[in-house]
Amino acid sequence: MQPLGRREFLRIAGLAAAGGVLAACQPVGVQPVPAAPAAGEAEKPAAPEKAGYTGKFVILSCGPIEREVDMIKEIEEKHAGVKIDWRNLTSEKYTELFSAAEVAGDQIDILDMNGQDLRRYAVAERLLDLSDLTYLDRFRPVGISTYTLKGKLWAVPRGGIGGWVLFYNKKAFEAIGVTEEISTYAQLKEMAPELKKAGYEPISHEGKVLYMWPVWHFILHAQTSKNQSIENTAKTLAGEMKFTDPEYVEALAWLNRYARDEMFNEGVLSTDRDGALLALKQGRVAMYHNWMGIIRDYRENPYPALDLSVMSPLQVVEGTKRECPGGTGRALSIYRKIAPERLSLAYDIQDIMTTDKWVAYMNKLSNDSVSCNVNIQPSDDPLALKYADECAPLQIVYEDWIWPPEITRSFQENQQAIVAGVKTPEEATQANQKVLEQLYADGYEFVN
Repeated sequence: MQPLGRREFLRIAGLAAAGGVLAACQPVGVQPVPAAPAAGEAEKPAAPEKAGYTGKFVILSCGPIEREVDMIKEIEEKHAGVKIDWRNLTSEKYTELFSAAEVAGDQIDILDMNGQDLRRYAVAERLLDLSDLTYLDRFRPVGISTYTLKGKLWAVPRGGIGGWVLFYNKKAFEAIGVTEEISTYAQLKEMAPELKKAGYEPISHEGKVLYMWPVWHFILHAQTSKNQSIENTAKTLAGEMKFTDPEYVEALAWLNRYARDEMFNEGVLSTDRDGALLALKQGRVAMYHNWMGIIRDYRENPYPALDLSVMSPLQVVEGTKRECPGGTGRALSIYRKIAPERLSLAYDIQDIMTTDKWVAYMNKLSNDSVSCNVNIQPSDDPLALKYADECAPLQIVYEDWIWPPEITRSFQENQQAIVAGVKTPEEATQANQKVLEQLYADGYEFVN
């Protein structure tokens, strides 16, 4: 997926400004849950069916059930005798727990997953082809194209469109006399000593969560590749390039520089999601690397130490675009081996889960400013609009939505090793390439 131009982005948003995110399926802190859609906001559920499947229906989701209670109630009201079994696998453990469920022969009906996992399950023939669904015009085209592989649609998008950014606390920079937004790594490095004297660490990051590290590579590789990171990813997996090529080494060298220059919070490798966010809320860090889902929490809770704004990633390579890696909501799929007696029900549940009513509810929860659904209007929150105006036109797809899972794991582990100081960037890229070459030896073939 190429970066969205401002004109195109605003066109699909449906307003003069839009933006947002629900890509990672990971709750950031405790998010207040707004009231469910009022009865007048959408058509009432149809009367319960008189006949059909009754019993348990299993949805394996990367999201928590707390946000789905009212939607589940509607599904169960429409389908008398059906009981939704919502299992939150989380994004970072999704593949592990899904595999365990398959091996154990557990019931699996619908997969509600991070878009990162779509390719692996489509290629492994775990999903049904959804190309013939009659309501595809419900979704923005970018969501459909993202989940189409080899000419077939393997999932429909559910949620918001958006990417990863740097939030920053204007109070932290004002404390050292800086009132203009910075844009480069060089600026942050120059200011870091003064920020630390004022009680602020430069950047908070949840480094304990292995799953989170590749986003740093996407941001840096976007610039070291001269904004050809997605094209180069395809070439690399196809064997036309290598992970040891200069742009890959340079990207991880920049990550090493972040670590050696002490740009990350102290103890970053042992900092979990809640800890990283708490450091921002308490006014102990100047910047926070994450996605747009924290806006609602910030708006609805008093954080006197914060005056929050948002920006694209810092520029490390002069003359390149500061691209934001992102995605198009969750990927909602039907398990290929679903029992025949539950197939019709699965199609109906998938339809309900992606209606404007419930996707709008999801968008409201995360304060998304662009929805995967065409008819849903974006947020008018100032932070969301700033994201839309400045960051969204630079959005590119996550590279690990293209990588095989073994490469994702290799990057995760080797990036942590770089930050810990136990591997050099050169050693890390060699290790990543070795994993790819083993995949080739095992018969891996890149499918574009």
